[in-house]
Amino acid sequence: MPLKRFPALLTSAAALLALVTCAAPGAPAAASVAQSFPQDSSFFYEIAAPEIRAKSCAAHTGDPTPFSPISLSATALTEAQAAALAKRLPAGASLAGGWELTSDDPNFGGLSGLALAEGNLLAVTDAGGWVALGLIDDAPASAAIAYMKGADGRFLSGKTENDAEGLAWREGIAFVSYERDFRVEAFDLGGCGAAAMAVRVAALPGEFEGKPVDTNSGPEALALTPEGALLFGYEGLADATSPIGQVLADGTGRWTGRLADNPKGFALVAMDVVRLPSGEEREIALYRAFDPVRGARSVLVWGAGEDQRLTLSRPVLTDNFEGLAAEVLPDGRLRLWIVSDDNFSKLQRTLLYAFEVTP
Repeated sequence: MPLKRFPALLTSAAALLALVTCAAPGAPAAASVAQSFPQDSSFFYEIAAPEIRAKSCAAHTGDPTPFSPISLSATALTEAQAAALAKRLPAGASLAGGWELTSDDPNFGGLSGLALAEGNLLAVTDAGGWVALGLIDDAPASAAIAYMKGADGRFLSGKTENDAEGLAWREGIAFVSYERDFRVEAFDLGGCGAAAMAVRVAALPGEFEGKPVDTNSGPEALALTPEGALLFGYEGLADATSPIGQVLADGTGRWTGRLADNPKGFALVAMDVVRLPSGEEREIALYRAFDPVRGARSVLVWGAGEDQRLTLSRPVLTDNFEGLAAEVLPDGRLRLWIVSDDNFSKLQRTLLYAFEVTP
């Protein structure tokens, strides 16, 4: 498949950064993320993408509309902070970078979903925003922002519409899951940039096992498998379970019968799926907990066993981590990015961490 240019969303003082998308492999899914429904009833990216592109950019002509550049300050962890974090890392894992991100723009913040967009990072905010982070030498160097538009071309407004939480990306199309109004929508950012309009992909379940799901406990996690299936995970119900579902071709979502492996007291907030060089599909998950005494805590899991997980808690510099993006490096290791949602609060931080791990 030919390369497709992602629009120039990121502008820095020195240069304009372009994100490029390319074709993804299409081998069958491994048992770790096996499909629970017949393939002809499941959503698949390759089948859905042409219609998404046509609808999302139907009202746009000309070049993609760029995001608006904003200031970005990326302050690296101090030696002491990095050392404290390194002590938590299991064998085979290393800290590839850690930064606190700030901006003079008051609209920067609330980063709740994260995806890799061919060498750069794209985030969604729980105020219906896009934040593109340009990377230079695997470090954040610039930022640009835009806001999501509904199917009618108007900006999403109000918490019910714009509470974006999960994000998945492929070939210029961003898939977003929302709390409050449980749904998945798609935007062809590669085709028309910030002008992309939402295309409804699925309405997601409002009940689990016959009980209603609280509006703030919905689809925090969203993942597009290498073969193109779309999985979602709910944050956590009253009994601290996080059910996993799959989007179907008819525009609905159904439970797969799987539950996320939540550590005790934690809830699922993000997941990603990658294909390892061996051909295995590996599911990575991020879990969150908070209480007034211990503050924000997170557990990042990339495999079975204690040597395949990382716990972030005080005295490590941590915050409300909600976004996760994974990539397979040329040597077969994984680079895992996580970002925290500061809830637009001066009492919290936007932290971006990158780890390299051996699966």
